Amino acid sequence: MLSLALAFIILTIYNYKQQKTLFKIMHYKEINHYVIGYGMMLYLMIMLKEIIGFPSLSNWQRVLNVQGNIFDPNINIIPFGTGMLHSDYLNILMFIPLGFILPLMWSKYRSFKETLKYAFFLSLFIELSQLFTRFRATDINDLITNTLGAVIGWLIYLALSKLILKKVTPIPLFQSSKFFSFEPKMYVLIAAVCSFLS
Repeated sequence: MLSLALAFIILTIYNYKQQKTLFKIMHYKEINHYVIGYGMMLYLMIMLKEIIGFPSLSNWQRVLNVQGNIFDPNINIIPFGTGMLHSDYLNILMFIPLGFILPLMWSKYRSFKETLKYAFFLSLFIELSQLFTRFRATDINDLITNTLGAVIGWLIYLALSKLILKKVTPIPLFQSSKFFSFEPKMYVLIAAVCSFLS
């Protein structure tokens, strides 16, 4: 999978620069952070490319050749009008790892509010991308269930945190440094760009 290889290469370059700076500032060298980070990148790539069907350049070219329009809005703004569907439960399951990984990697996301915000905005980004993908819907149900899944993942992390934190030290995100504070968003950016270019 070329897009995954590209994502790992970009992430490796980013991690190398980050680790040099972190070690210089505070002698922080937590290898587990980077190992888990590659797991998060794999998770994001599989979610965007294989499960969600994130827009891609190759699909856009095919659609433009046939129909001449990549904007394909199919929007549902009525929550659970037909009740909970099978896909809603799958959305919850799909976002549980996100809620677990975020506080494991970054101490900022030990805060419930921060994890909730990250999950909500990632889900919103995904749902808005569906406006540019054929046969996909921008659905309020997905936004709710994705965010709920991340909340469940965060609660699982909270329940296991005493055991986990003996082995992994989450990276501190410094508000004064854009380079460090941007790292959680950088994962989504790399995954989205690599998924789109494939």
